[in-house]
Amino acid sequence: MLARALAAAALALLISGDVARLGWDAIGPWHFVFPYLWLFILLEAGRARRRIEDGTVFLAGAAMAMLYGGIYAKDLQHGFHPFGIDWLGTVGAAFDGGMVALLALHVADRLVPRGEEEPAEMGLLTMVFLIFCLGAAAAVYGAKTSFNFYRADRMLGPSWLLADLLFAGAAWTLARDAWRCSESEDEAERGRERWVWCLAAFAVWLPGARLVARACAAVELPGVLLYFFVGAWTLGAGGLFWRLWRERGHADLFPVPGSRPATAAALWRAAGALLLVAALGADLNEARAAGIFSAAIDWPSRALFAWAFLTSRLRV
Repeated sequence: MLARALAAAALALLISGDVARLGWDAIGPWHFVFPYLWLFILLEAGRARRRIEDGTVFLAGAAMAMLYGGIYAKDLQHGFHPFGIDWLGTVGAAFDGGMVALLALHVADRLVPRGEEEPAEMGLLTMVFLIFCLGAAAAVYGAKTSFNFYRADRMLGPSWLLADLLFAGAAWTLARDAWRCSESEDEAERGRERWVWCLAAFAVWLPGARLVARACAAVELPGVLLYFFVGAWTLGAGGLFWRLWRERGHADLFPVPGSRPATAAALWRAAGALLLVAALGADLNEARAAGIFSAAIDWPSRALFAWAFLTSRLRV
């Protein structure tokens, strides 16, 4: 269990794109332990009593993204946004959190095969590790909140507590859905409810629409043409997802080992983030790196993952 969780956590750290966003500082012991190692040890320990499949992993990863990015690190909060919340970024973070967790476990399944043995019960050391890491994260959150580090760094206004409560509610709701998914007997809809399809469609559509808009602005096209091209992209993406929705009952319910689209998405994200930081080096600029990562790495990998996740079952 530990070897698998370690492999999945290392893969998730690379696949997440944190290296492109934070530079080499993202590869730190605590950032590796929380949220990544903590999440995967929790999932591996849960196999003893629950059915952990790709839909459950996706929901659990989305819940962790709300807990970590929304409350602990506050990457989704900033004073420049309405009520201090990056609303569009929150939707993308929920999808990315589920995608990263699922891709990491899917690739780890090939690197560290589980075999046919039954998963072991959660041991005392595992329980101590999970409680200690969660307590340490809570202590860091309490200290930064008490000394106003969050408010100073993120320029948060008086609504920061409301934002924290909203993110906590979102994390709780997603975790509860993951819990129910692990108990569900509906093979066809497990972890793929209608709202998950809408989330995937929006997460793929948004960076594409932004790229089209930026391209039109770069060549100084009239506003009417900008709306035309964005509308054409919207109709095309909407039509594709509608077709996938109509054909969802044709998906094979047997978990696929080593899905090519999923593996390609994982490799593309990990290699792209590392190459981006290596190319920019000490001159890494967050805005520049974020733009390149979104257009060249994030958008294609989201589309590949959405295709693999919605048209098949990924073995984890």
